Amino acid sequence: MRHPAENYLKYLMIRHPDWDDAAILKNLSDWGILPPPSWNEKYLIFLKGELPPLPSDFDPLDITHRASMAHLRKLGIYEIFRNTPEMQEAWDILANPDQRLVVEQVVLSRLDPKMAAQRINKKQGWFLSEEGINTFRHYFWNTKLLTFDDWGRYLYGRAALYERHMALLSGDHRIAFHHLRIDQSVESKLMIQRSQEIAYFTLEEVNLKPGTGPDKVKAIAVLAKAVVECHEALSTSDMALKDVLKQFERFRIEHPQQVPPEIRTLAPLGNYTGGAQAEKEKQGKLPN
Repeated sequence: MRHPAENYLKYLMIRHPDWDDAAILKNLSDWGILPPPSWNEKYLIFLKGELPPLPSDFDPLDITHRASMAHLRKLGIYEIFRNTPEMQEAWDILANPDQRLVVEQVVLSRLDPKMAAQRINKKQGWFLSEEGINTFRHYFWNTKLLTFDDWGRYLYGRAALYERHMALLSGDHRIAFHHLRIDQSVESKLMIQRSQEIAYFTLEEVNLKPGTGPDKVKAIAVLAKAVVECHEALSTSDMALKDVLKQFERFRIEHPQQVPPEIRTLAPLGNYTGGAQAEKEKQGKLPN
């Protein structure tokens, strides 16, 4: 099983060739990064063995040494040796618990980083960027390296937000927005329809279980009741909408029976203002 911070581990192995496994694991612990699970204790040994041989006169800090720079690019760790704005933002996210918690959830949910950064910045007053989030993912929280089961084994029993993380991996953007407390509109009728759909298919799944034990019977009863209640709620909603539409239709077609006066009566001088003024002069209401 791979590690979500595998590219960062490669950086440590290249940057500090004299470090043993204990020193590398301590560095992970200092940054609050979970180490490989105990049953995968030989992971670091395997990772070191996978690293290609270093070029002659290798110097990862010498930007003019083309062979060294090409080697870093091949390993996917070139940016971490350079103090780019994206890399600095990734370090800042790693060091900030609040931002790190949010960005990790964004990455797990596979939200578009540009859109997510805009929504989060507006809510939190932060300055996250698409490039910074992508760089953080590449080095510290790489979803491309682990399967769904790998994440389960990596996080299980070691992460306080284990269930949320697993839900984000398998859910859609609405789940992510909910956990990130980003406002989103939810249409009531669609929500009830979705609830009914979930209850029905769960009912079908329960029905496939063999036997007629009390737990199965109880589950069927509860789910069937939920389906019926959703149906009643939808029916009530439809009836209420029909009543509103009927009221609107009556309002739209009703009109007074009295025939309105002709325009010549209202404006004998050709316009309303002139007609009103003439009428007042006729009645002696305007001063001389």
